[in-house]
Amino acid sequence: MRSLAKRLGYEVAKTVVFGAETDEPVDRLLNVIRAVGAEAVVVPSAEHFGGKVPERVVRVCDVITVSPHYTYARSYASPFLGDGA
Repeated sequence: MRSLAKRLGYEVAKTVVFGAETDEPVDRLLNVIRAVGAEAVVVPSAEHFGGKVPERVVRVCDVITVSPHYTYARSYASPFLGDGA
């Protein structure tokens, strides 16, 4: 993960490990992402999230999986698009 992050031009700010007993791991990860101002999170695979990368994480930063190598890129809301109201 560190090697891939470096190859992609990211500096590893923190390594986060949660166990099976961790309550609300996605919420805790989001807190860490915001605290360090992460632009991306690198994980071994989508299986790290139970098989599907949470959309609410991708709203905050890119999620990059090592195997298979894939980037779930966050999308930015355009200020020129209305809210549909």
